[in-house]
Amino acid sequence: MNRSAQQILSAVIFALSLVPLQLFAAPVEVTFYPQSAQVKEVQKVRLKPIESSLKQATITIPGQADPDTLATQITSPASLIIVDQTWRQIIPQDDQGIVAMRKKLEELKKEQNRLQAGIRALETQIQFWQLQTKARVKTIADAGNMSNAIGKNMTKMVQDKLALEPLLEETNKKVKVLQDNIALTAGKKETVWEVTVLLSGPAAVEATLTYTYTMSGCGWTSLYRLEAQPLRKRILFSWEAEIWQSSGHDWRQVDIRLATLQPNTTIAPQDLPAWIIKTRQEVVYKAKRRAKQEKISEEAAEPLALAASPNAAPSLSRESSFHVWNLGKRSLNAGIKQRIQVQEETWPVEFTHLARPSQGDQTFVRGAVQFKEDKEIPRGTASFMIDGALVGKRPFSLTGREDTIYFGADPLIKASSVLLNQAAGEKSFFVADKQTFRWEWRIEVANGRNYPVRVRMEEPLPQSRDEQIKITIKNSPEASETSPTSQIWLLDIPGGEKKVVSTGVVVEAPKNLPLDLGWRR
Repeated sequence: MNRSAQQILSAVIFALSLVPLQLFAAPVEVTFYPQSAQVKEVQKVRLKPIESSLKQATITIPGQADPDTLATQITSPASLIIVDQTWRQIIPQDDQGIVAMRKKLEELKKEQNRLQAGIRALETQIQFWQLQTKARVKTIADAGNMSNAIGKNMTKMVQDKLALEPLLEETNKKVKVLQDNIALTAGKKETVWEVTVLLSGPAAVEATLTYTYTMSGCGWTSLYRLEAQPLRKRILFSWEAEIWQSSGHDWRQVDIRLATLQPNTTIAPQDLPAWIIKTRQEVVYKAKRRAKQEKISEEAAEPLALAASPNAAPSLSRESSFHVWNLGKRSLNAGIKQRIQVQEETWPVEFTHLARPSQGDQTFVRGAVQFKEDKEIPRGTASFMIDGALVGKRPFSLTGREDTIYFGADPLIKASSVLLNQAAGEKSFFVADKQTFRWEWRIEVANGRNYPVRVRMEEPLPQSRDEQIKITIKNSPEASETSPTSQIWLLDIPGGEKKVVSTGVVVEAPKNLPLDLGWRR
């Protein structure tokens, strides 16, 4: 190699030493929260000498990152010390994927403008021919010719307009979808953060930095599938995480962690307000203000005062205030929602059918689950199934060691209630100065399935709010248990059979005591 070539090569190497090795570092670990993420990156950077012992390095983080959360450490060499770091926003160069999407969006917008212009031109022409209907003609022949011209041109223009309108609607949809994809892929911000790190220490050409930051435009949500299998006394539980990131760059083989709670940004409690007891100032509402002011004027009163107004199986880590699921190394493309399997379990369950005949004849399948250790399953959308058939979707979460899960109404098991007797009178059998009320119901629970089921039937327990009101309850058979507000029967009903429960209530109170008999009469 001649001297001239060596000089050129040296100049190129020196120029490369003044810029970062790459614009963006690849994340090595990401902890996803429901509406954000904490990203950890490791990057080898070139060091640019500033003074005798000072040098600087430049790194770039996404525009959705919060630079105030940036924490930087030196991995090597250990002899360097971080003195300061500053940041500024810059406009980055899009990668090829985003460039292609922006080019396609530009083409769609041109087509959108062309269609809009065509429709407006046709509307103008249609309006022109509509005005010709008011034009004066001298002869009947002229009127016929004008009528034919108007009809012919109006027909063509209306047809052309009707043909363009669905094309414009379809183009508008494509523009919206592409804009959303660009926002998901590149993030809503058009800029990135360029961070300059100032270091001190012995002479060095390169350094390896490890840094973390919090980033918006990322998150995850839970999707569940709970399939009840009553005959096998179990629930098949499946949990998937739907994850997304809009850093503008695809992440390859990153350690993914899912935190069940959003980090709490409240650090210190609020001040304890003083407890002041004083006379209450009168509040005058707008509707009464004019009349009140006139009265005050007449009485010469004081002025008014107004009141102020899958690789490795995911593993669970228990942090101090939330749980973290470690999903292992995964790849995640920018702008694409990706589902990752978190957990699959089989839960042993005791199934019963819940019936409340006073509210209707439906019975609801309920499963009581118990766990050996605490569960923390964050809120998400769950699909509920029974023996492979979809029942419906609704929000689901679970915390603790036990829970009751419902799987909708069973159409083959009914609990009907019939009022047999309802009577009221001012006299009881023995005391003439009392009022009495009587109700008698016959409840029939029918099992239309070919296998036995257990039905938990709940009926309201009438409660007295006055010691003068006495309530007598008579059941056949007696309730299995009672709570402060309900009486409960546990009925084991063979397949194809039914059971009957009779229940009666008598209310006695003094004759002159006004009674509110509540909702069940």
